[in-house]
Amino acid sequence: MNITKLKETIARRNKLDINDDYALEECWNIFTSILTNNIDETIDFLKTCTEDEFYGVAEVFPEIISKTQSHEIYNTMIARNESLENQEYKESNQTDLQFAKEAFINQ
Repeated sequence: MNITKLKETIARRNKLDINDDYALEECWNIFTSILTNNIDETIDFLKTCTEDEFYGVAEVFPEIISKTQSHEIYNTMIARNESLENQEYKESNQTDLQFAKEAFINQ
């Protein structure tokens, strides 16, 4: 997993204007590409990343699950979200987690 590129893209994403659709989509594509490449590495990242990084990639949780169909990744997302100290992040991530759950083909 290219952690450096992922963290740089998270930092870039956090600075973007919310209306810059092209740049946002570009960041989301990078997140998805990196985080769907290796399930074990993705789980490790989700367990060890900062709260800001976790919040930063939450936007692509549904795409990650759609592409990997990994219950292990999903369970890690849920557990990590529950452990967040930032209540705003925790609540905001709920929508992305719900969409991720719905991304499983055979629930």
